[in-house]
Amino acid sequence: MRRNKLAWILLTAVLCLALYSVVVMRSDSRVSVILGGTDGAFIQSNGLTYVDPNAVVETPEPTVDIWPDIDITQPIYTMVNGDNLLSAPFEPESERIDSQYCFTANLIDVRAKQPLEEMLQACRDAGHTVYVLAAYRSYSWQNNLYNSMASQIAYGMGLTGEKAYLDPEYQKAADEAARYVMKPGASEHQLGMAVDLADKNYRKLIYQNMDQDMFEWLDAHCAEYGFIKRYPTRKLLLTGWDEPWHYRYVGVDAATFIMEHGICFEEFYAHYDPDFTYG
Repeated sequence: MRRNKLAWILLTAVLCLALYSVVVMRSDSRVSVILGGTDGAFIQSNGLTYVDPNAVVETPEPTVDIWPDIDITQPIYTMVNGDNLLSAPFEPESERIDSQYCFTANLIDVRAKQPLEEMLQACRDAGHTVYVLAAYRSYSWQNNLYNSMASQIAYGMGLTGEKAYLDPEYQKAADEAARYVMKPGASEHQLGMAVDLADKNYRKLIYQNMDQDMFEWLDAHCAEYGFIKRYPTRKLLLTGWDEPWHYRYVGVDAATFIMEHGICFEEFYAHYDPDFTYG
């Protein structure tokens, strides 16, 4: 009887030791798994498996591509910036925006006219006094804006007179001007699909003084009409510009994806054009 009891105790001890070993091994394999998109959020998991790093594993193509099925070469998606210039003769097929939405006469690409006016009216119906400050601008118009800014800066540097632009120092003024005004050919306004918007009380482009509730409405609903916030402040390093009043027409599919995912047009464009480089 005593021998049987001793054998049972030994067997129990062996089983407990084996169980303990398994628990320790499982515990040692626990790792922190980062949950995508949330900084600092992680879970502890011991359900991972480890495979031979030299094994060849075929990765199946994803069954669902969340990116819109578009042709990025279509004119509606034209990329315009300092590295992708419009030619001086380029002019869109445009129509005049209804005067009730503008402080002054403005033109816009025919494809964007109706969606723009519908968006502006919906914004007004929501209680905001939105107006178009700027829309289409020709190459020569943009050239005049740029040269005017360069001349002002040069004047502040002490470069005066009709021949001031011939002074070697004038180039510094021209380079400085490019920080505030896009060079001719580099402005989306020449494309004819972009507008600068403001509320009735602020015709100067000072964002913090504008109706923030109005811009919240626009940011929440612009994609429904095919528009995006083109140069959001938080994307300055990618776009090169901080113009949160500037909206661009790209069509409903692209606009919905861009606004819902919080990306800028450059990020969207780069997905479809592998040769695209940020300026």
